[in-house]
Amino acid sequence: MTVQRVLSSDDPPFTWVDVVQPTTEELARVARQYGLHPMSVEDSLEPEHLPKYERIGSTTFIIVRAMDTAARDDCSSVHEMTRKVAIFYGPEFLITIHRAEQPFLTKLMETYRTASPPNGAADRRKGLLPRLLIDLINGAIDTYEEPLGAAETAIDAFESTVFGEHELTDLLRRIYLEKRRVTQMRRMLSHTLDAVQRLVPASEPTAPLYQDLRENAQSMHYYADELVDDVNNLLSIQLALASHRTNEVVRILTVFSVFFLPLTFIVGVYGMNFEYMPELRERWGYPAVWAVMGGVTLAIYLWFRSRGWLRG
Repeated sequence: MTVQRVLSSDDPPFTWVDVVQPTTEELARVARQYGLHPMSVEDSLEPEHLPKYERIGSTTFIIVRAMDTAARDDCSSVHEMTRKVAIFYGPEFLITIHRAEQPFLTKLMETYRTASPPNGAADRRKGLLPRLLIDLINGAIDTYEEPLGAAETAIDAFESTVFGEHELTDLLRRIYLEKRRVTQMRRMLSHTLDAVQRLVPASEPTAPLYQDLRENAQSMHYYADELVDDVNNLLSIQLALASHRTNEVVRILTVFSVFFLPLTFIVGVYGMNFEYMPELRERWGYPAVWAVMGGVTLAIYLWFRSRGWLRG
């Protein structure tokens, strides 16, 4: 386990502690020191827990999930795509718990390390804690912007191949993978938005900060929601085109079968070679049968053409 004190102040007392890869016993010691609820501590250790908000006494517990920049491009599960950050905060402390280093969190810690410490007055601390909490959640939400932008680019590229010649199975597989990824991102953003909407401003001056956080969460969630609709529509179009191509093949085969079905019947009748069949020994019997078959074929062609069934 790595425990580091990112920010600390004695007047008024305030501490930001960052805990990386803790064991159950190590986290239990931190929980006893800051009076954290055991159930919330248990949730903070579960790697696949979805974003949530809880308030127990004077301590607030929030889970956010940030996109993993090191994740593979073909991964599509919550655990593979995102990394969890558990946040506990109370009047005099803020604790962040995560299993691996996360770029947005590392950058935020560096920013606050170089900032002026919140010494001297309680109102400075009251302003710092909401801003710090909002920066943490906003940082996690902002990690979705680049993957969603990449998903939008991929969807646009798929749309350009709608009426082109391509290998359908591979294309459908790639579209479905993109759909899975965008759906998972929308799911995480939806849970994050629910948690953000339950946050209550600590004071009137901090209300605009919370409003800005809600708007950012809503905007990112709407972005993901639109992409899910786009990729669902694209997948439906591709499946419809695949069905249309199959129907075209079946239509052509049906046309050929209809042309040859009566001809096969005529040939089958005259191929039985009974002794007293009509025209069997006539000089013009063979050309007459050909003429009848040609006439049947022409009649079928003209009928199909009049009904519009031969149009592409």
